[in-house]
Amino acid sequence: MSNKFNANALTEYSKSYARRVAADFYQQHTTINGQQILSLTPINQINLLVISTLSDKWQADAEKFRSPFFDFTNADVQEALQNFMNVVSQHISVRREHLEPLLADAIRRTITLIFDPRAYFDDVLRSQPEFTLTASALRQITRYTKINQFIPAHITQRMNGKPFIYVNQALTYLDEVLTQRGHEIEHYDKFVSLFSEKVPMDVSALLRSHVPDNIPPAPGRSFFDTITESAVPPAPLVPLTNNVAEDDQSKHEGAVSETTRPAIPPQPDPTPAPMDDSSASGPMFLGSSSGSGPEPVAPISQPSQLQTGSITQPTVNQTDNLTVPTEAAPTLNDKLRESNSAEPVTVAETFHRAPIESIARSISLNQKFRFINQLFNGSSAAYNQAIEEIDTLNNYGQALDLISYRYASQYLWDMSSDEVSELVEILKRRFS
Repeated sequence: MSNKFNANALTEYSKSYARRVAADFYQQHTTINGQQILSLTPINQINLLVISTLSDKWQADAEKFRSPFFDFTNADVQEALQNFMNVVSQHISVRREHLEPLLADAIRRTITLIFDPRAYFDDVLRSQPEFTLTASALRQITRYTKINQFIPAHITQRMNGKPFIYVNQALTYLDEVLTQRGHEIEHYDKFVSLFSEKVPMDVSALLRSHVPDNIPPAPGRSFFDTITESAVPPAPLVPLTNNVAEDDQSKHEGAVSETTRPAIPPQPDPTPAPMDDSSASGPMFLGSSSGSGPEPVAPISQPSQLQTGSITQPTVNQTDNLTVPTEAAPTLNDKLRESNSAEPVTVAETFHRAPIESIARSISLNQKFRFINQLFNGSSAAYNQAIEEIDTLNNYGQALDLISYRYASQYLWDMSSDEVSELVEILKRRFS
């Protein structure tokens, strides 16, 4: 569910609209057929989603015909079964008590597609079996999408004829098309008018905050990078021999040169005051004999040469302003594809890096329990299926792609965890 919506308001509106539409139709009909569903509401997307749900349910029911006692792979059986399904599909007949919940769900999904297409397609993609998007499944999604149809069309183009891709790759393509072609998203105003013809739609009540007509561009910099910056431009460096620090008295009486400064300067405060660009007094300046205006003074990194008796001079850390370069954080693939070229230095390391024939047999009982609990949400069946599938692969690259593009996204793995690191080491040993 998209977090843009008031969930209760969205559910109630969808049910109210479905009740109104169903009541109007079933006043004169006992059942509804396929052609009537296609024209049931003025919003074609709702009608198509109802048909799509009926198609999914019909496919699921057809699977129940299969029996272990008969050969359903036989060409004649497959042809007869397909003909049977085609004939039955031409005779859709749905009563009100069965249609109304399907209609309410289609309305809710359509509203989500209109106001938050990112959330809509995210839900559709993540609901794919085995966290895999097949070409046939994408064709069905495109077939039953009329609003913002360019989005599944872009994903189809990026698949480039592949029979399937993992869902997290499809989600990357989804973000890509919304970034590149977000301006093509259909505006909600015309749909609000169509909905309101049957049941008035209050957008402000439906959404947590009203959707703006123009979405402002993302800021180029983080707010947290700017809060410590001063509104005053940084002071240019001034040679130490041509400038002296200004005392508090000169800020009010005017700047004085070194030649007019009193012979005995005031004693400095033993506790240095913190420098704060945001203080009310503003930055300190020196007078200029050229009349070009005050110039800011660079910080003095050397202790004063004035005689101050027993007062200890504050120590200035000269490295405060140094910028320490930081290395870019390694990516996930950098971590997982890390070379195993380092030579083991102990007998134990040599043993643990030795090649293995089977992943399942190389995992200790303690590791197995931790993998199940930490990586597969406590599901031993999911763990067994994953290990069996990995063991059938041919090389380390395939295994790496499988856990990176499927299991890590499906189960939201913490790629820095000990369990993931141990599993990757096992994969290296298996395919070394």
